[in-house]
Amino acid sequence: MKKHSAIILFIICCSAVFSFSSAKLAQENLKVNEVIEKTIAAVKANNVLSFTFTKSERIKGVMEKGSSAIKLENNPFKLYLKTLGPQGGKELLFATGTNDNKATVKPNAFPYVTLKLDPFGSLLRDKQHHTIFEIGFNYFAKIMHTYSQKIGYRYKDYCTIDGETEWQGKKCLVVSCNFPQFAFVKYIVKKDETLTTIATRLNISDYMMLEKNKETVDDYDDLDEDEEILIPNLYCKKITFYADKDNFLPIRQLIYDDIGLFEEYQYANLLNP
Repeated sequence: MKKHSAIILFIICCSAVFSFSSAKLAQENLKVNEVIEKTIAAVKANNVLSFTFTKSERIKGVMEKGSSAIKLENNPFKLYLKTLGPQGGKELLFATGTNDNKATVKPNAFPYVTLKLDPFGSLLRDKQHHTIFEIGFNYFAKIMHTYSQKIGYRYKDYCTIDGETEWQGKKCLVVSCNFPQFAFVKYIVKKDETLTTIATRLNISDYMMLEKNKETVDDYDDLDEDEEILIPNLYCKKITFYADKDNFLPIRQLIYDDIGLFEEYQYANLLNP
């Protein structure tokens, strides 16, 4: 009887080890489309997050860097942000439907007056690629969804898994998606359109458009009906992202245009309350 029990226990243990190994092997052998789909699904599943956010954005040819501690709720959109680093300490608070939909900003500098600012205004967009509404993973998921539609979901023709790496203590799958056909095309402005409304509708970068049309366009809303401008035919030429193998969130994103690195975003100390 003891012999039979030992044999059964051995079989159970072997089965458990085999199941674990199979699950691990299955994850390691994921196809690129599965990683992308899991990443988009993971983003949708996380509505409330806190994290340390580090960005590097090319502004007039120079990579501008910054870091912030962030608490974010996507729906309804709520944001608390505190800048970090030597010039840090500035705080921003925004909650949809409150404060006349203005952001409350404490500048941490003279004259130390709390401000109410338009999220789309020039003060909050100074040296920024995006508005506060693009902070977090949701915007990345929208870009990837538009990209997927553009390539007709033919991931194997455009995307690759470049291997596994450890980044900030996290084991990640590195995914690269290319779009060699990236180009700027002519666009005729419609009535009441701004660079931002065009960008929101097409999921492209309004800052990229602003720089590309700088000879004729001074600001995001400096457009006239029937004016001809150049816009990108997709958000970017290449995206490389690191998908955390524990949760598939894209904790590092490197985005390239026709010149080179356009922007990089890093997410650390992620918490899901």
